[in-house]
Amino acid sequence: MSDSEFKLMIPGPVSVSPEVLQAMARPVVPHYGDNFIHFYNETLGLLKVVFQTNQDMFLFVGSGTAGIDACVGSSLATGDKIIVGSNGFFGDRLIWIAEGNGLVVVPVRAKLGSVLEPADFLQAVQDHPDAKAILVVHLETSTTIINPIKEIARIAREYDLLMMVDAVSSIGGVPLKFDEWGLDLVATSINKCLGAPPGLSPIAISQRAWKSINALPPKYHGWYSDLRTWKKYATEWADWHPTPVTMPVNNIAALNVALKQLMEEGIENRYQRYRNLAIQLRQGLTAIGMSPMTSDHLLNPVLTAAYGPEGIPTSQIVKYLAKKHKIIISGGLGDLKEKTFRIGHMSPVVNAEDIDLVINALSQFPD
Repeated sequence: MSDSEFKLMIPGPVSVSPEVLQAMARPVVPHYGDNFIHFYNETLGLLKVVFQTNQDMFLFVGSGTAGIDACVGSSLATGDKIIVGSNGFFGDRLIWIAEGNGLVVVPVRAKLGSVLEPADFLQAVQDHPDAKAILVVHLETSTTIINPIKEIARIAREYDLLMMVDAVSSIGGVPLKFDEWGLDLVATSINKCLGAPPGLSPIAISQRAWKSINALPPKYHGWYSDLRTWKKYATEWADWHPTPVTMPVNNIAALNVALKQLMEEGIENRYQRYRNLAIQLRQGLTAIGMSPMTSDHLLNPVLTAAYGPEGIPTSQIVKYLAKKHKIIISGGLGDLKEKTFRIGHMSPVVNAEDIDLVINALSQFPD
């Protein structure tokens, strides 16, 4: 059985439209020159619309985690203190990334299934006046919780800290307003809500962040992942070769198509469509006795976690759907392993019929 026979309903990578796939099959073109410059800048412009920013935007080559690593490593020096929020597996990963870059981490935690509280960040900032930045996951994929980054960013602004956001699973599916909310460094991935194949991590950087980055003393954390390297080429080589490395031109072509499809649908319309799918899924799960992990007021429009039948490891549900119904969903992560399963509905091509298909398959699980 080939992978194409499966219905992909995981939190990334996602199924993409036929037009996006066709873009991946175009002839390979140079990653420099007039034609590429026009196409590359157009793609960055579309991304800026989604991020709601007029600030610098780069297409970092790699996963969303690579983009986050570049943001953290570029903006702070070894020994600097950073406040990191964690209410799940990927919040913990942010702690590992910060520690891997030689930073002193002040963790702000919330229990699984709960949001990070702005008041806890305020307390951490006041307790650690030497902190330089705050780092938070927007959408915690392990629990489906959406954290209040707008409110946390307000605290960062008040105390003159950089505000960094892991928006890997949220951009394109959950509202994020880079300029209005006063964010400084935000990284995402194109293989989730943006609906393109893996390979690129868009990064937005504020002018305030550049002032901090450029004020750092010389350091030796690499060249490729230093955002100053990307800025140098984007500025000095802008007319023909705006990146320091060979770019995956077909991935950019696919992303360009996916972004134009988003613009054609309308960002607000896309948000509402995802929300409608989430409500449909939650209602269906409740009806068959597999309760969503979070209450309705914490609804996640692009990802839903649920509990399986009591006493049954949820990996059995995941395997059952794949084997019997050719539907791939995800199991729980970290402390939620074997306790929950997760259904991604962040692909632009997922529709109401797909949700019904998943619910019908789950209802047949032999508990």
